[in-house]
Amino acid sequence: MDNNQNELVGTEVFKLAPDDINHLFRRSGVKGNSLSPFTYNPEQAATSSPSELFKSLSESPRLGQVAGRLLEPDLKIEFNRGGAGAADDKYYVLLSNADKTVLAQMVNSQGDILLLLFDDWQSFLEWWTGVYASPGMGNYQKVFPNVMEIEVLVCALHCIDIYRRSYMEGMLDFRSGLSLSLTTNDFVQLLKRSLASKDKRWLLPTMFEVTPGLKNSSIALKPEHIKQAGELGFVTSNESTLTLGERSRIMGTEFMTSWLGAIGWQATASVNGGERSLSRVYLAPTAFANHLFSFETGANGEGRFRHQASTAAELKQTLVKWMEALQKATGRPAPAKSEKKDTAKAKFCGQCGTEIRPGKKFCTKCGAAL
Repeated sequence: MDNNQNELVGTEVFKLAPDDINHLFRRSGVKGNSLSPFTYNPEQAATSSPSELFKSLSESPRLGQVAGRLLEPDLKIEFNRGGAGAADDKYYVLLSNADKTVLAQMVNSQGDILLLLFDDWQSFLEWWTGVYASPGMGNYQKVFPNVMEIEVLVCALHCIDIYRRSYMEGMLDFRSGLSLSLTTNDFVQLLKRSLASKDKRWLLPTMFEVTPGLKNSSIALKPEHIKQAGELGFVTSNESTLTLGERSRIMGTEFMTSWLGAIGWQATASVNGGERSLSRVYLAPTAFANHLFSFETGANGEGRFRHQASTAAELKQTLVKWMEALQKATGRPAPAKSEKKDTAKAKFCGQCGTEIRPGKKFCTKCGAAL
């Protein structure tokens, strides 16, 4: 991914060649863990030299912080982007129990590794929502009022896609009207074809393709799920015939005219020595709202979801609370909500990157003279 550097004011950015990761292991002394996107290749490290890009990080007082988060994180968030006309992208956000800094690890179009070090979660969100979220229009009518089974969401997104498809087919056939009715059997068969296609031009398959781990969910569509979608205004039924409802038309037009792509992410933490998936989220921004879907498992093991349509400011507040919940689950220290670290006065060890307390003449971690 290539980033607008003007949007990264106050953030430290480092660039590495792929083989530099092995030298980062050696230079930092960090052994790595299973949450890291990278593993150490000692043979390659012994037979290669670091690139010119590595110099900036190797001489930075932030070396220890970057290496600790990149190679041995306590919390990993995997992001996937795609859908509509957005280019496919994958990146990670990595955090450590040691402090509140947040490291985003990306890859640019040349294959270089980009490392963006933010002071805290708040500063990361300021940048992230500026890049990926829509400003939104506010006062968006609530669509899904309760926690519901994921099959209801599957039906709703499928209705939106059917409306978009009907509209486009009508344009190609020079028809003034839309064909908004189909049999229940055709509805189900088209849904199966949609999921099997993995086609990210459509909303439903995009959700499963970009949200990490969601493909493993067990989907068991039943008549009651179509009925609940009908109660929400997506479809009406008459014996064996289904007709798209007003909610399908409204949201179908919204996504057809202003869908900005989608982002799915999953948070995984190191808990009691093992990996644990903590949360899974899907975001589909449009010019009208940021549609945020969070997934959970019900008491009987069924997949469930919550939906929120928000402005960018509301989305930031939701993700602050989301991170607080993750920190509570993993035992990480809660982030400061408003304070900013005075990086101008802070001093760091030139060898390992550890922050130095005032008056110290030697690093308390590695013993290097200051």
